[in-house]
Amino acid sequence: MEATHKTLISIYLIFSLFLIINLISLINNLKYTDSGSWGEILHCAEFFEPNSINNIVSCSSSAVLPALFSSNPKPRDSKGRFKSPNQEERQPLIALTKEVMDPLVGNLLGDGSLRFTHKGVDGKPKPNCNANFVMTLKRKDYTYHLWGNIYSTIFTPTLPRPWPNPNSGKLPTQYNFSSKSLPALSLLHSQWYSWSESDKKFIKIVPLNIEELLSPIGLAHWIMDDGFSTGKGIGLCTESFTLAEVELLSKALQSKFNLVTTINVRHMSGGGTGYRLFISGAKENYTKLRSIVRPFFIPSMYYKLEGGKAPEELN
Repeated sequence: MEATHKTLISIYLIFSLFLIINLISLINNLKYTDSGSWGEILHCAEFFEPNSINNIVSCSSSAVLPALFSSNPKPRDSKGRFKSPNQEERQPLIALTKEVMDPLVGNLLGDGSLRFTHKGVDGKPKPNCNANFVMTLKRKDYTYHLWGNIYSTIFTPTLPRPWPNPNSGKLPTQYNFSSKSLPALSLLHSQWYSWSESDKKFIKIVPLNIEELLSPIGLAHWIMDDGFSTGKGIGLCTESFTLAEVELLSKALQSKFNLVTTINVRHMSGGGTGYRLFISGAKENYTKLRSIVRPFFIPSMYYKLEGGKAPEELN
């Protein structure tokens, strides 16, 4: 009997030590443990009876062990050590401000894009995407305006990068820069992109509520980004959108800003048909357009409103 008693005491001490060690480990790594497992551990602690070895075994097997060695544990490396989750995966969802959203709508109608830059081990995109911009050399001032003024709250400190790299001995023809990867941009991505099963990639689309989304600031950035002066109005490069989407954009400009627009059919050099949107250059219509967007233009972009004149000719 005495030997059996000593054995029970030893087992009790071993399981107690095991439980204490793992509880400490769980506390230190609480942010990696799901709320259900933690709740079970607290439940065990609340009803734990020190004199019952059965309770120790029960709690260890039903709460502590699953929390630490479940089939879907929180991140560990190849040696079983806890890893910090990727910074972008644990960011809170913070809504984009109006100061960011208004111009971003215009840029997304132009050359701006939202993209998932990293994939997980399963090949699927990681949770958050970023905003990416590619601008020609002629729009260098506008590029730095976006990076330093418009999107400074969501962009990284990395300066816009010239391409090709000047170290290659070639003159740069464009600049590109990207924002931080943010949950809010991922939500925006679901509104602006649709998965194409045939192309196996995301295709940019025009949101159905574009009339609600597009503001005077957005229209100004759309023109600065991807518009051009024809001498008889403003052209917007909308060939990447379907006819129905370009018609939706035309309706938004007419309904929200009372602007006269037309849609021209273009036969693409690579085959296929595109649809380009034009804002009429008729005097009354053009005066109205300029009054709407010019307050939000930067000086180096005025040429897009002034009959195609180069910036230096407008000084």
